[in-house]
Amino acid sequence: MATPFREDGSIDESSLRKEIDFSIEHGAAAICGPGFGAEFYKLSDPERYRFAEVLVEQARRRVPVIISTGSGSVYSTLEFSKYAERLGANCLMVVPPQRVALPGSEVIEFFSQLCGAVQIPIMLQDADFTGAGLPAHVFVDLANKHSNFLFAKLEVTLPGQKCAEIIRRSSGRLQVIYGLGGIAMLDGLAHGASAMMPGTAAIDTYVRIYELFRDDKRSEAKALFYRLLPYLTFALQHLELAIGIEKRLLVKRGVIPSARMRRPTIFLDEEYEKQIEELVNEVRDLSVECHKSNCPGVS
Repeated sequence: MATPFREDGSIDESSLRKEIDFSIEHGAAAICGPGFGAEFYKLSDPERYRFAEVLVEQARRRVPVIISTGSGSVYSTLEFSKYAERLGANCLMVVPPQRVALPGSEVIEFFSQLCGAVQIPIMLQDADFTGAGLPAHVFVDLANKHSNFLFAKLEVTLPGQKCAEIIRRSSGRLQVIYGLGGIAMLDGLAHGASAMMPGTAAIDTYVRIYELFRDDKRSEAKALFYRLLPYLTFALQHLELAIGIEKRLLVKRGVIPSARMRRPTIFLDEEYEKQIEELVNEVRDLSVECHKSNCPGVS
């Protein structure tokens, strides 16, 4: 989920609820927040807690709810995670502490304490947007030690081999989820990933690609995915740009009223604004086609 903001900078809760409904109605298998796509790094702790409450309330058990509870310390992560479990979350997505680089042994200890503190499934968010991330053995070791450590979310460069290794070494008990805006979606499906976690705004297109791949229509899936690539490659030049363009697409689709970002953020010149407008319009039209199940897989 993206976080809609009002003009005064506060969270637009009614628009967030509408975004949740939109996601579920347009094919999402689960919903997640407040993660990077929600600008969680600009939210206060009370806002993150309230975001979690809204997700669980609005989902109304229609799909599983994944709450992103990671923070810079074991203590605050455990506090938020236990609260999310009490709310009725189905899973926790947790990014390791990132402000200070830590050895793998400390990451394992961080997640071991978390797995022991809650009963619901845990997803480790391996968010190393420009590197290889954690080694596969970290995931496998945690899965061997804790029955509720069940998911690895990969947001790293060239994730395919690590994806396959995690699945193989865990004998399939660990499921791998791909993030990073869905840009490596086909890589993930080819290497055994079970799901993708892109943003909300083009959910219909991702669903259609998944369905085509599942039905062994690989060439059509690939052709449809390639129609998303100009949008994705432009957006993923910067995290703030990726979030901002996602919000613009949600506005175009009538889901939220404003693409407002919390500052600090980035601002672009007139030429970039034209490029964004064109890309957003193209993906809006493509997603509407896919939602109507009339999407041409091959153009």
